[in-house]
Amino acid sequence: MKVLNTLLLSLVLVLSQTVQAADIDNVKQQLINDIKQANARHNTAVENISQQRANLLKTLAIEEQKLEKLTTKAAAITRNKDEQTVSLEQLESRLSKWQQQLNYLNHLFDGLDPNTDMQSAAQLTDWLNTQASSYPVDAVKVAMPNGDYVDGQRISFGPLNWFVSKDAQYSGFIQYEISQWLVVYEFDQSVSQQLTHLVTQGSAIIPVDPSNNRNITLAKHQESIVDHIEKGGIWVFPILAAALVALTVALVKAFRLLRLPTLQPLLNIHQPMGRYQQQLVDITKQFSGMERDDKMLDALMTSKRQIERGLSAIAVIASVAPLLGLLGTVSGMIQTFKLMTLFGSGDANAVSGGISESLVTTELGLVVAIPALIAHALMSRKCQHYMSELESFAVHLSHLDSEQVSGASRGN
Repeated sequence: MKVLNTLLLSLVLVLSQTVQAADIDNVKQQLINDIKQANARHNTAVENISQQRANLLKTLAIEEQKLEKLTTKAAAITRNKDEQTVSLEQLESRLSKWQQQLNYLNHLFDGLDPNTDMQSAAQLTDWLNTQASSYPVDAVKVAMPNGDYVDGQRISFGPLNWFVSKDAQYSGFIQYEISQWLVVYEFDQSVSQQLTHLVTQGSAIIPVDPSNNRNITLAKHQESIVDHIEKGGIWVFPILAAALVALTVALVKAFRLLRLPTLQPLLNIHQPMGRYQQQLVDITKQFSGMERDDKMLDALMTSKRQIERGLSAIAVIASVAPLLGLLGTVSGMIQTFKLMTLFGSGDANAVSGGISESLVTTELGLVVAIPALIAHALMSRKCQHYMSELESFAVHLSHLDSEQVSGASRGN
């Protein structure tokens, strides 16, 4: 019976192991199938993403081309809009320059046969030298810098124009502006004589502007200090008023500091002293104890206020001047933006006034503040040094009794 039970138990164990092995193989095969399906789905998704990415890149390139075309079109529209805001004066100036260039080219190539073949650069150079020897001379009436009109002759060569009066008293570079000829740079008497010799004899040594009238333009726009300050607008006046006050206070204060009495050492207490030291000596003679110390402290505080009087005004001006300059800057920029809103950004003359006002006020504010700050620092240091010596004298004097001070004075 026991043998039969053992055989049955063994048979059951074998059957259970067989079933378990079959289940593991099924699970393994199912996992392999799932992995293959997942790989297939992954590959399909990657191919779809690559295809969509290529399509999106093509669409992006097309849109970038459209954006570039629109940007170019917008720039052209903005440029056309700015050109519409150009003032009539600028258009006349441009037209005048173009006309001068056209006249110069017409005069330069006058007599040149277009059918003639220039064989070499030497022939072209000889022809240009021949053309350069001829120049027109016209009778004109020009406006001098002082506003007078003078009759004379205009000598022109290319874009350059010279003027010499009939009596050879006036001469200079001239430019055509606002429907008339203006002298933009005046010559001395020797150059006037050379220009007269050029008109009569055909040769002379005369000055030229190799920068194509740029130096003449700079010379014409040279401004004085008063003209420069006037560009600052209304905020220049409080800045100048602050500068005048600071200068006056600084001069008066420097004069008073130079006249401060020299402090005497305690050993020379019998000698004549300045009013601040003498006041301390008198307090030492008249009072004693805590009352004397209080009187001396009060005298020192009074002396300090008198010595440092006026320094606060210089310090205030040194602090306020840059703020006034900043206020003028803000005012000028507001005016600039207002004009830019009305006339656009193409007309530089319309907005240059506000920019000049903002920059000039800032400059003046700093010009006033920096010297005022330096003057305040130097005079404040002088006052502090003087008060330190006076306080040291008072401390040493407080260690003496009134009898000792009186005895020292009587003994001497």
